[in-house]
Amino acid sequence: MILGLEDIPGGTPIASFIIWLVLSGLFYLVCFVAVLNVLDDLTRNSLLKIPAMLGAAIPSAGLMAVFQYKPFVLGTLILITNFYRVREKIKNTPEKWGDLKLNPALFYFSSYAYIFLLVALAIYFPTLDFSQ
Repeated sequence: MILGLEDIPGGTPIASFIIWLVLSGLFYLVCFVAVLNVLDDLTRNSLLKIPAMLGAAIPSAGLMAVFQYKPFVLGTLILITNFYRVREKIKNTPEKWGDLKLNPALFYFSSYAYIFLLVALAIYFPTLDFSQ
């Protein structure tokens, strides 16, 4: 006789919680830390930052939809940490950018537009029906 997760008291909910926690950590690292920092390094003060961030939200949300992940808690966490990420970047401009004077409005607007579009699309994509 082989025991499964459903045979262990609390096994399936605990496993589901652990999977959710791992996915949250991975999405935080990939969809927030990596994407925003790479796009900030590539676009700096350019107005191309806004369409680049909005474009990057689509595959990120698609990845969340593939894993059937709903980013309610993650979206809140990202909204809070993004404020401090941008504030720190504006205070201490990265050395690799030289003497560049950062535009705070551009950085805040583009990063928050990315976050809101990411969460909205991650919630919307699973509702699409491709069975036709």
